[in-house]
Amino acid sequence: MTMTNLVWDDSASLAIPEIDEEHRTLYRVYNAIRRSLEREDGAIDLKGVCAELLSFTRDHFAREEALMAAHGYPDLEAHRKLHATFLQQIEDIWTFVRTGAEPDDYLARFLVLGFIGKWIKMHTLVVDRKFGEWVRLHVRKDMAG
Repeated sequence: MTMTNLVWDDSASLAIPEIDEEHRTLYRVYNAIRRSLEREDGAIDLKGVCAELLSFTRDHFAREEALMAAHGYPDLEAHRKLHATFLQQIEDIWTFVRTGAEPDDYLARFLVLGFIGKWIKMHTLVVDRKFGEWVRLHVRKDMAG
């Protein structure tokens, strides 16, 4: 099964530089895991990647929610719930990887990759897009006037 890289382009941008840079980092993590699957040699520290992803994601969500709160984003509570659900899912995957997956476990890398890929696309291209549009329509308009 051939998987493709997630490629960052203008269509993924929210035009919020700090959030865009963090989303680029998520794309890089996904692409690193994908490359390790193609090699099938376990040349990635899956436990390290998952631990880093969990830590990074917690921090990213906190920064994103703080930015939303600072700008009075009306869907903040719903967004927080989505974040909490995702964090629980990634913590479950982290538990699986930490307690049972061998470093070269192709299936574990495949499962992590599939989950991360779907989530990154949904998070950056759909869910956060709503916030980006809201900022564009309400915050930046106010700043210009």
